[in-house]
Order: sequence, then structure tokens, then C-alpha cells
Amino acid sequence: MTADLAAFLRARLGEDHEAARLTFGVNGMARIRRGEPAPRWVPSPEGDAGIWDTDGTPRVKHVWALERNHIIRQDPARTLREVEAAQAVLDLYEEAGDRMDRAMSDGDTVAYQEARIEQRTLRKVLLREATVHEAHPDYLPEWRP
Repeated sequence: MTADLAAFLRARLGEDHEAARLTFGVNGMARIRRGEPAPRWVPSPEGDAGIWDTDGTPRVKHVWALERNHIIRQDPARTLREVEAAQAVLDLYEEAGDRMDRAMSDGDTVAYQEARIEQRTLRKVLLREATVHEAHPDYLPEWRP
């Protein structure tokens, strides 16, 4: 079940990354890979209800003001940062599991207990993160915290 949770979350993060990547396109992603800042989404400079990016490209022609504010907060650059942060937490979780395995084979009970505590704590975080995707068909009921 541990590997299933990690695989489930990595798949969802992959979907989020892909959606952001497609929105940025090839040129936008190339800029990010070069370490340049990603274009942010901002209210239309024309004073209408649209959304543009900071490169001057219109993104959404018309949307209600409250919806616009939400869309701007969830722009693709933010999604990529969130994916990167969540993947780092997953890496820590899996590394703790690897340290548990090594400590077990070495007979190091202190290292095992330290890694076990870390992994159990991170698992609680991941279970909470997984609830974001509770409606997904691959979400397992036993993951509910």
C-alpha cells in the first residue's frame, strides 16, 4: 500500500505538470529549463475581464472577476512550483523507506526507528495530500485519514 500511495500521487502530479506544460507550450517550458522566470497570469491591461500573461499574451478573453482572481492565483507557473514541492516530499518519504530497509539489513535498530518515524510522519502528510484527488477512480478508501 505504501508504494501504491506514492505511485498514485506521482501520477496525479504528472497530470498536473502536463497540464501546465501544455499551457506554457514549448517556448515557455524552454524558458523555464533555462532558469528564466515563467510568465505569470495577470488581469488584462485593457481593463476588461480577461487574463493575460506577463509576456503580453491574452490567455482568457472574458471571465467573472472572482473567477478571474482564482484563475490568476492558479496559473501554470504556480502549478509547476507546487508539483516540484510535492515531488520533493514524495522523495523524502521514499528515501526514509530506503533508509529503513538498509537499517533493517544492517541490524541498526536506532537508524531503523529514526527512519520509521520520519516515514510515518511523511505518510500522514501524503495521505492528506491524496485527499485532494479523492474523486479519482484510483483513489483507495483506506487512504482516507
